[in-house]
Amino acid sequence: MSGWSVWPANSVTDVDIVAGMENRRPTLADVARVAGVSRATASRAMNGRYGTSPEMRDHVRAVAARLGFEPHAVARALATGTGTTGREHVEVLIVDPDPDALSTKPFYGRALTGAMRALGDLALQVRQVPVPPAGDEDPPFGRLLINMPGAVSAAYARRGRTVSLGRSAPGVTFVAPDNDSGGYQAATHLVTTGRRRIGAVFGPPTPCADERKAGFLRLAAAAGQSVTAAGGDFTQARAYAATRELLAREPGLDAVFAACDVTAMGVLRALREAGRRVPDDVAVVGFDGSALAVAADLSSVYMPVEDEAAAAVEQLLDPDRPAPGRLPTTLTVRGSS
Repeated sequence: MSGWSVWPANSVTDVDIVAGMENRRPTLADVARVAGVSRATASRAMNGRYGTSPEMRDHVRAVAARLGFEPHAVARALATGTGTTGREHVEVLIVDPDPDALSTKPFYGRALTGAMRALGDLALQVRQVPVPPAGDEDPPFGRLLINMPGAVSAAYARRGRTVSLGRSAPGVTFVAPDNDSGGYQAATHLVTTGRRRIGAVFGPPTPCADERKAGFLRLAAAAGQSVTAAGGDFTQARAYAATRELLAREPGLDAVFAACDVTAMGVLRALREAGRRVPDDVAVVGFDGSALAVAADLSSVYMPVEDEAAAAVEQLLDPDRPAPGRLPTTLTVRGSS
């Protein structure tokens, strides 16, 4: 039996991959597809890591050679721990004052999943801080920033490889979903389904929250629809209090847009305690499309967080690759509206 028959048959051929690459360089994902293995397995095979047989390594490397794939120098250094002055890891730096944020906010878990998907078995370090760190005595090879203020992001970018999840300061590379379109879709759904006393619990003053708000209000204004709004901070506690404020200001409220799914959980609790039925009395739409939305039967704007984080890490490893555009967002309508 030849070595080629060890792996499952793959309908993707070298010709298919090359035709799809057009003018871009082949990637490790391309190699994995043709070799019929996962990206992580391809990474281990290319780097001779534990968990791959000699036959597998030869197979994957032969495919890589046929496609003209050359492992990026940065990725090789991170995989072997050489060439980076000992700082061979990528750091995900999250600014969030909530000590339970990593366990209560699905966004972070999804972002880490995407980052690890792009890194394969390369080193990843996660750090959550309540405020941006003042110093940077031992910087890693590169950083993925989440919720970092623009001015601080720019300072980090001047010191080393940095990519931000979400729009940041001018000149700082970022990857982000089309938040504006997502907000617009949410408002369109509420207006076209006949809701006329619409409230909103928007997010904190960050670019992503501002973009969602702008898209939502743009459609509402175009439809001649006023919006009773309250500020939020992407936590259930604040959303609960904000919804009670909205009900006090507009007792006939018949819809609420929540700027994230965690916020929507606080909105739903406040409505339930007030005796308002969802969706009969009040429609609710969230934003994220997380597992929370599925579990709560919540209409929500889905954003591909895993793809966003993976694209950001790929950009971090290879700054010369074309910057990705805005990732699409799509409203999924469920029982809450």
